[in-house]
Amino acid sequence: MKFQLLILTLLLGFPAGCGKPPADAPSVPIHPVSGIVTLDGKPIEGARLALISLQGQQPGDITPNGISDAEGKFQISTYSVADGAPDGAYAITVSWPEIRNAGSSEPDYGRERLPKRYQIPEQSGFVVTVSEDLQDALTLELKSK
Repeated sequence: MKFQLLILTLLLGFPAGCGKPPADAPSVPIHPVSGIVTLDGKPIEGARLALISLQGQQPGDITPNGISDAEGKFQISTYSVADGAPDGAYAITVSWPEIRNAGSSEPDYGRERLPKRYQIPEQSGFVVTVSEDLQDALTLELKSK
């Protein structure tokens, strides 16, 4: 009976914390950021996107990020899944490394499949200003050459 009560307590207690930002997350406005990423007009799956603050990153800053799905669609996460990003201007970097051991819980990344410029904030060519006014999905059209 005690074991069943413990299991019931655990099962009822876990969902209460799911999907909420951590207690130590700053209380700054977060706005949804989503979009699609393509390479030479075709959606790419597994692209890793990062929003790099144009005001400068400080040690310990959290970088809003996301990963594209099979249709090239992505949602940016900062404190919880798909919550968006804080107000501000950002350069967007994109990386698309080969994954040598797909399906593993610890991916082994191989060579980068995108031109280097997409991993450098000052050279990527993608900038976004996140605010409550950002309503449209982003379209990131990458070129292999």
